[in-house]
Amino acid sequence: MTFLSIALGLVATLVMASATVATLVSNAETERRMVETADLDQLSGVPLFARLDVRLVRARWGQRLVALLAGAGLPTWSPSLFLTAAGAAALVVGLIVLPLFGWATAALAVAVVVVGVRRWLDRRRKQRVDRFVAQLPELARLLANGASAGLAVRRSLELAAAEMTEPAASEVEQVGAEMAVGRSMQDALAGLSERLPSRELSVLVQTLTIQGRSGGELVTALSGIGQTLEERRRLRREVVTATMGAQFSGYTVIVMAFGAVALMNAFSPGVVDQMLTNLAGQVVLLVATGLFVVGYVLVRRLARVEV
Repeated sequence: MTFLSIALGLVATLVMASATVATLVSNAETERRMVETADLDQLSGVPLFARLDVRLVRARWGQRLVALLAGAGLPTWSPSLFLTAAGAAALVVGLIVLPLFGWATAALAVAVVVVGVRRWLDRRRKQRVDRFVAQLPELARLLANGASAGLAVRRSLELAAAEMTEPAASEVEQVGAEMAVGRSMQDALAGLSERLPSRELSVLVQTLTIQGRSGGELVTALSGIGQTLEERRRLRREVVTATMGAQFSGYTVIVMAFGAVALMNAFSPGVVDQMLTNLAGQVVLLVATGLFVVGYVLVRRLARVEV
């Protein structure tokens, strides 16, 4: 009798567990369908480029593009709209150059536009990174003052954002806002490093991350970092001034290459297309392109000084 009672109890428990699991699975499926339906309804009223942005940021290269735009000070720009505009501009330039100088020069013009847009973004971000790096000593001092007053890192970041100017103000404010909504300090600082990559910022980020994990003398560390960053800023300024002529020479080499092709087509329209159709012309163009590339790389390497 006791065995029968135990068996019946086990069977009843098994039935109840199966019913519970089936109910949970059914509820989860219903919720999933409701979410999908809501997403479809929501996306149906969203502009095209906004929907493309959602799909774009799922890819790694799309995330890098978003970080590049944010680092360049253009966080509100739509990445898909930016790519569309850049592609349309390159196509228009190619169609304008095509009847004047031929297919080869048109393809070269398209490549120049694409590379130029990327270089423009990189230059904007580099300038913004340089301005941010110049503010790092002040940021380190403000964080050290906040730590000496017993404030948490997030509160110190909020106060630093209120005291500093752009671009540090908006970037530090974004880090504090991300931490306020539950993102860890390490992830928020990693996002900052991705937007504004630099060695100086990496040192400050690693210091704050290590202090957040294991503790330590944050005030002493930040004070030392502030002094070191100030010295590095002066040294970087001197290096840039000393190598400016060499950097200009590197860009001159590239301009000479494109200028030579344009002059050849100006004096003899279609000559580059003709050179591409025979072996001797292909060899000449290949050798000339290789020499210009080697010259540019050598000049850039000679002008590069790691600080």
